Amino acid sequence: MRLLKKGEVINETYEIKLFIGEGAFGQVYSVNHKFFGIQVLKVFKNEYVENTDLNTVVNEAKILSKLSHENIVRVFEVNSFSKNNKEHFFITMGFVHGETLSDLLKRKISLDLNTSIKFFEDTLKGLSKAHSHKIIHRDINTDNILISYEKDDPKALLSDFGLSQDLGKLGNISGVAGRYIYFAPECFSGVYLPTSDVFSLGMVFYKMLTGVLPWEIVPSIDEDEMVNNIFSSRKKNVVNPSFFNNDISIGLDKIILKSISLDIENRFKNSSEFLESLNQIKS
Repeated sequence: MRLLKKGEVINETYEIKLFIGEGAFGQVYSVNHKFFGIQVLKVFKNEYVENTDLNTVVNEAKILSKLSHENIVRVFEVNSFSKNNKEHFFITMGFVHGETLSDLLKRKISLDLNTSIKFFEDTLKGLSKAHSHKIIHRDINTDNILISYEKDDPKALLSDFGLSQDLGKLGNISGVAGRYIYFAPECFSGVYLPTSDVFSLGMVFYKMLTGVLPWEIVPSIDEDEMVNNIFSSRKKNVVNPSFFNNDISIGLDKIILKSISLDIENRFKNSSEFLESLNQIKS
């Protein structure tokens, strides 16, 4: 059920224009800021608020609000409003004229090599900026990468930094289990590092290029069952991406497989290292 209706005004600032959709963490609306125009407002689900350290979200949002990068969706505000005698927390972000990578892949299945590398480089550049400010995304997947068509040359942007907190608490939020597919092994033990983002982004890159995930996983809405399915599937060796896409070189095969290594010591340590290796095989 939609919490807000078209025309409602939040905190005398945001006029609701359009309901965009609902994700694991909340309902998303297009709003008109009375001074700054169109933005996106995400109202957090009650279960998310109850199981999340909002102080951490707020602190990271403050840092992100000061980050200006063309491949990161800008964060403007984290706040709350009252409706029907109940407090609701929200975050506002920049509006992207486009779609999620998830929606694009539903139509295209996979992307050509040049487009995949372009979007991947865009995402890595944005992630490198965040990592340089000690911010870890924690929840990179195809839903959190937005493709902007605002200019002639489409570009990719990373969204929803820091909204995913401790995995143990996440399990209490409906709709989250499906996101575990992209999680690095250490995340299931509550450890989130820059290399954990590398793993998730490597999973995305593999899917962009091949149309499939590195490991075939039986989906489940039950958290424990989903985690068991993931660990079971990852006992199998990963097929080289070039098996599905003849345009992929041996060098690119190695880079992708390194990014999704289950052994944290064999993985790229951060997004900058990942990007540097990608640039080396292109030159």
